Amino acid sequence: MKKSCFLLLFATLSSFIYAQTAAEMLTEISGKWQLDDNGNVTFVRVIELPDMDKVTVYNRALNYFTYNYVSGKAVIQTQDIDNGFIVGKGIYDNVHIGYSIITTIVDAWHILRVDIKEGKLRVLVTLTQYEKKMVGGSTPPTYSTSNISNEYPINLKGWQKTVMSKAFYKTYQKAMSTLDGMERAVKEGSTSKNIENSDW
Repeated sequence: MKKSCFLLLFATLSSFIYAQTAAEMLTEISGKWQLDDNGNVTFVRVIELPDMDKVTVYNRALNYFTYNYVSGKAVIQTQDIDNGFIVGKGIYDNVHIGYSIITTIVDAWHILRVDIKEGKLRVLVTLTQYEKKMVGGSTPPTYSTSNISNEYPINLKGWQKTVMSKAFYKTYQKAMSTLDGMERAVKEGSTSKNIENSDW
């Protein structure tokens, strides 16, 4: 009996700590994202490149896609050098795995858009959908796709609040990594300054 009470108390405390961590994650990124007109979560970064012409910026941005959007699920959808934009679609695999009676594995689809002007670049990462794989017991896995805007924390009535809070936070981190990677690629190249600027 004493052992059962201890296990129940431990499970309750673990669950509380787990939920508290999810709440802290959301607090950390509060106000760092916005919804676009379609209800999708969007992150925007404008990068000033005063010493770079439009063609160089375009080519370096395109190289970022070439080096980083290489899976079968990632694709450049539109590229237009005259109007200065590139749009690609990709997936952040396994952004979160929530362990419980049912294990939930979450992937996140996103769109990466780059708008290019002389000496300037605007990068938009738009989060569109989650793909979820749920595994538990002896039953086969179930799969579902849902709009990120329909899930918690965007939709406060969404279910699996802890799992989806952590998925959203980790997807946010992936989006920030994409923005950082694009900025680094257009400023320094996709490999390294030494390699790209060397005489050959």
